[in-house]
Amino acid sequence: MKTAILTHSDADGICSGAIALCAFPKSRVFFTKPVSLYDDLKGCKEERIVITDIAINHGDDDRIIEILRGKKAQIWYFDHHPLSAAMKVRMKGACKAFVHGENLSTSELIYKHFRDDIPKERAWLAIYGAIGDYSDNTKFVEGMLLNWDMRAIYLEACVLVMGIKEDDFEKYDNKRAIVEKLAAGGNPTEVQGLMSSARDAVKKEFELYNFVKKNAVRKGNVGIIRSSYLFGFRGPSALFASTTTNSKIGISVFSRKSHLDITIRTRDRRIPLNLLAAKAADLVGGAGGGLENAAGARIPVQKFDEFVAHINRLLKEMRL
Repeated sequence: MKTAILTHSDADGICSGAIALCAFPKSRVFFTKPVSLYDDLKGCKEERIVITDIAINHGDDDRIIEILRGKKAQIWYFDHHPLSAAMKVRMKGACKAFVHGENLSTSELIYKHFRDDIPKERAWLAIYGAIGDYSDNTKFVEGMLLNWDMRAIYLEACVLVMGIKEDDFEKYDNKRAIVEKLAAGGNPTEVQGLMSSARDAVKKEFELYNFVKKNAVRKGNVGIIRSSYLFGFRGPSALFASTTTNSKIGISVFSRKSHLDITIRTRDRRIPLNLLAAKAADLVGGAGGGLENAAGARIPVQKFDEFVAHINRLLKEMRL
């Protein structure tokens, strides 16, 4: 049966995609994202479609369900982003396999599903993806780490997370090569050029910290860094904006022609960033979401100050 794997291009997406490829060898691996999922699904002609680590944006529910139900292909869906109870019911009806859970990585979810059919050592991929998605504090990951030298595991995970930030590994063909290497039993340090790319990325991240320290501003409980010169480092930029301004929330703002891309991070794990992003963005005519500790939004250019005001108000209402 011909199979297409649609996955995200971050570390969790790469690792969960590699586990899917291990379970379904010779599949076509394709990178997508929430805003592109509908169009990419339309282009899939395979008899089986495996979707991993792709959130369904609020507002896209109906058309995603429509295209899934209209496909003759088997749909296998693995994800950890928040879904409403009603959408979970609809997804179960539209998919051959619907595996969803929150507060853990997609890599962990898909490994658990296929663990009896793939080599035991593919658990490393589940751990790498969990580390990359700040989800390495689950009982599963903590238990798995007892089986191997965790220092080596964290080295491999960090090489993957940092290495793909550099321009060469931003290219989908090179990320696809990583997926194939990992699915075959290789590790990130064995991917040609990835180790040196990770080293360069670490150097840039320390330079980025100094840039943010000099340029970030604070509005209420929000630290803000605008137009960070390293687009691939939006997450660290947002975190450093929180750190250097001693704010509860940090946001990195990247300007597009018609909108702003907002990345949001916090040092306080009690704050549900995905809810903040979704509510504040919706109030200014944008869209937002993500995970509790790593979220983002897309908003109209002229609505930035209003967006920040809503973030501050929502934080106050949450008493956080």
